[in-house]
Amino acid sequence: MDSHISYDAEDATTKSAASRELLQLARSLQSELERFARHLTEMYDGYFQHMPAYVYTSFASELRAEVDSLEKAMQSTDPLSSHRMQSSNLPFLMPIWDISKRSHDIVRLRCPVSTGPFKKQILAPGTRIVRTQGESQPSRLGTFVVDVIADGGHSWYKVSSMTNKRLLFDLAKEAIYVGDSDEEDNQASLQDDMDIPLFKLARTLASTAKGHRIQTKSPKAFLVLPRIKEHEDPVVDKVLDACRQLGVDLLCSDDFSRAPPLSEKLLHRMAPSPKANFSEVLNIDTSLLVALASDFSHTSVSKQAWFSHSHNDHADLENEQPMISLVYPILSNHKLVCTGEARDTFLHIADMLATESERARALLMLCHTGIEKSQEQRVQELKLLSIHDVPTCLQLPITVVDMNENGCQDRFTGPIKEKLRSMMNPGRSVFSYGWASGRTTLTCNSVIIKQLEKDLEQLPTLGDLPWPSIWAFPTSRPFVGIPKGTGKRVRKHTGDCRANCTCGMDELDGGLNNVTILSDVTK
Repeated sequence: MDSHISYDAEDATTKSAASRELLQLARSLQSELERFARHLTEMYDGYFQHMPAYVYTSFASELRAEVDSLEKAMQSTDPLSSHRMQSSNLPFLMPIWDISKRSHDIVRLRCPVSTGPFKKQILAPGTRIVRTQGESQPSRLGTFVVDVIADGGHSWYKVSSMTNKRLLFDLAKEAIYVGDSDEEDNQASLQDDMDIPLFKLARTLASTAKGHRIQTKSPKAFLVLPRIKEHEDPVVDKVLDACRQLGVDLLCSDDFSRAPPLSEKLLHRMAPSPKANFSEVLNIDTSLLVALASDFSHTSVSKQAWFSHSHNDHADLENEQPMISLVYPILSNHKLVCTGEARDTFLHIADMLATESERARALLMLCHTGIEKSQEQRVQELKLLSIHDVPTCLQLPITVVDMNENGCQDRFTGPIKEKLRSMMNPGRSVFSYGWASGRTTLTCNSVIIKQLEKDLEQLPTLGDLPWPSIWAFPTSRPFVGIPKGTGKRVRKHTGDCRANCTCGMDELDGGLNNVTILSDVTK
């Protein structure tokens, strides 16, 4: 009797230690995931959409539920609590995180996608020009959860807890014989059988991936089998070969070891900054030229009775986060260019709609005949027109370039030119120039980017041409402008120009009527 009690106590102690270790592993994984989440937020600060949270939300929810369950079981006096801990889902979640730490440019963890049926390929989650969730939506007809989407959307990983023993059991249960006599017949038998769970999983993964498209290609499908030992049983090996015949790459237990601890270097591999590959010279879109000159961006604009709903919305957005705080850090000391079409459209809009201070900034941003000012002078004068600090390294004026500079448009094939031709100018000149010249384009127009992505995905291939490099800001700023029908503009000279105009306003508009000093207006 005493011996029996001793064994029970020893068994309970062993189980308790195992349970504590399991909970410690779960908390460690949770801590690493939280660190990854903070890194994502930092990397995608100022991105055109608030995307970091949905990258890991599903996985984080499952992990949180697991930690809560383990903590309750540890505190419980129920004799079955230790059994519940041993049946934890953590052994499934940990390989997912291990694969994540081995991956580059993670798009999403535990991502549900549609299994079709597909009349045509649909856009997969990932990065074409910008990071989006594509067109795949879970549906009543069929949903498949991809455990890790990485490489900007080009790699899909699905983890299975299948073991050699379980696979052999499934084969025996379905009375499937895998012999050596005729390999082709055996493969055909396996591929015809719908009831082998591992094979069904591989087939669904393969067909779902083939129904999706990312940068004109289907994602590459990986089936991760951390508990399957290859080259140990010929029967198991034949099933694995049958899975590979479907077009799925397999990663078995011998293919990877435990992932390394999280580090800054590893985090930057898992989630690199989308700004990391910006070109040295930045191409500025018309929408950003307007935002850079707007009174909304540079002054404290009070809502007016004549403001449209859009104007009121932009006033609110500016109060929440100044546009300049998003733009200046990216421009930094990059050389800035814009196409002639972008400049002409911008100046036309400024002439028709802008206030005098907005037109004054336009003068400082671009070169004008008869106005010779150094970079330092332009920066200093822009400071007088803004309530925000202006970086001394801001490269003004913005250089105007020909959209076919150095014959760069010759890089495009006929089908690509046809797709670009459907865009209206100045957008066509801006985005085709940036792409053809290999320069990053900055824009506030996310709508045109999404349409360009869809148009390019309709092409069979882009050949050796890389996809365009474009950064879309999450918001824009229009000109404040003047009330409709007034026919008069409120002048805003820089400094005291009553005697002699030194800011260039007279050269833009002529005359010195109704002069208002900016410092008086913006108090």
